[in-house]
Amino acid sequence: MTDQTTTPSPYGFGFIELSPTVFYRPAPEKIKASGASITKEPSLILFPSWMNASPRHVAKYTNGYQRLFPSSRILVITTSTKHFLIQATSQRIKDLEPALDILNNLQSDEKVLLHSCSNGGAHATWLLATTHKARTSRPLPISKAIFDSAPGTQGYKASLAAFSMGLPKNPVAHSIGSGLLHILLGVWFCYVYLTGNEQIVDTVRKGLNDTDLFSTAASRLYVYSVADKLIFWQDVEAHATEAETKGYKVQTVKYLESGHTAHLLQDEKRYWNAVSGLWDSAYLSSPGSIVDAW
Repeated sequence: MTDQTTTPSPYGFGFIELSPTVFYRPAPEKIKASGASITKEPSLILFPSWMNASPRHVAKYTNGYQRLFPSSRILVITTSTKHFLIQATSQRIKDLEPALDILNNLQSDEKVLLHSCSNGGAHATWLLATTHKARTSRPLPISKAIFDSAPGTQGYKASLAAFSMGLPKNPVAHSIGSGLLHILLGVWFCYVYLTGNEQIVDTVRKGLNDTDLFSTAASRLYVYSVADKLIFWQDVEAHATEAETKGYKVQTVKYLESGHTAHLLQDEKRYWNAVSGLWDSAYLSSPGSIVDAW
């Protein structure tokens, strides 16, 4: 595992930086009850965030998990525009090595909750799964999976909107960045069209329903919104339906007004109740007993 950086992390109390894109909170030595009664918490919460997510926004999830599952370890994976458009896959995997080490060293009785956000998180999840499979011949060792605002399909308009979220706020810099982004995406879509190659988002979408990468024993929760302008609700529901045909147990929570990866902000109680409900569902062997922490 790479050297740990112990400077304070913006992702929440107790997090340490394992690589430029991997942040880890070990299990705390002392746990203070916070309104939740849990007899079987996740051993590890794997949280691949959405693309260009600010640490402040990610902390809303990590803080929530520290209240809901106070003894669980948390592993945050971040994603930026460069991971899609510039960075070589080999370098991306190198950045993910600390996470792969942790997943590979899990004990057989340890259970993992995956919470992946948007196509950015889905891409990181898929890359972890394909790399883990290539090295171990086993699917990603998760017990339950949450897909928030994903997976979608790749179109020019949706891709432009997604990547634009990471542009600078300064009007001049934003205008320059937007122009460059139009050029990069235009070249990329032309290349894909002329070569007949599959779009990476579509590859990831298929991969999330690949039973060699993700065991059907891991039931799923899809959280999405009719009002999402980046990931269309019809695409999420189609993926959930396909997952059921593959043998996955599926739950869905559809919001009507929340924006992209903003469902937690609209109705926090509903969101965390869905999360705890998935983890405590009958699909998990030896489930815990969870009392509403909110």
